[in-house]
Amino acid sequence: MKRNAVQINSFFVEIILVILFFAVSVTVTLQLFVQANNRARQSSDLSVAVIQAENIAEQVRSLSSPDQLPEALKTAKQENDGSYRILYDRDWNRTDTDPRYIADVTLKKTPSGGGTMVSVSVSVSRRQNGGDSSIYSLSSAKYLPES
Repeated sequence: MKRNAVQINSFFVEIILVILFFAVSVTVTLQLFVQANNRARQSSDLSVAVIQAENIAEQVRSLSSPDQLPEALKTAKQENDGSYRILYDRDWNRTDTDPRYIADVTLKKTPSGGGTMVSVSVSVSRRQNGGDSSIYSLSSAKYLPES
C-alpha cells in the first residue's frame, strides 16, 4: 500500500512540474509576441513619420518666394510662437480632436543682402499616456535669391 502512495505522489509531482514548465513556456512565448507587436508598431510609426516630415520639408524646398506658405501648413494650426502644429489620428489622417501623432513645424526666414534663407524644422511625435515621445526630427533649408 505504501508503495502505491509513493508512486502516486511522484506522479503528481511530475505532472505539476510539467504544468509549471508549460506555464513558463507560454509566458515567455506571449512576451515575445508582445515585443514583436511593439516593434512592428514602432517601425510603422517611424516609416510614416519620415514620410510626413520629408513631405513638409520638400514642400518648403519647392517654394519660389519667401512669402509663400507650404501647402501642408495652410490648414495647420499656428501656435503663439509662430510654429505650426499638424494633428493626426491613429491612421495618420489629419484631425482636430484627440490626436495620436503630432507634427511640429518651425519655419524660419533669415533675410540677407541677396535673398532669404528659409529653414524648416519638423519634429514628429506620438502622444501616449498624456505625454509625447519623439519619433523623428528633420531640418532642411532653401536659399531664395531676390528676383
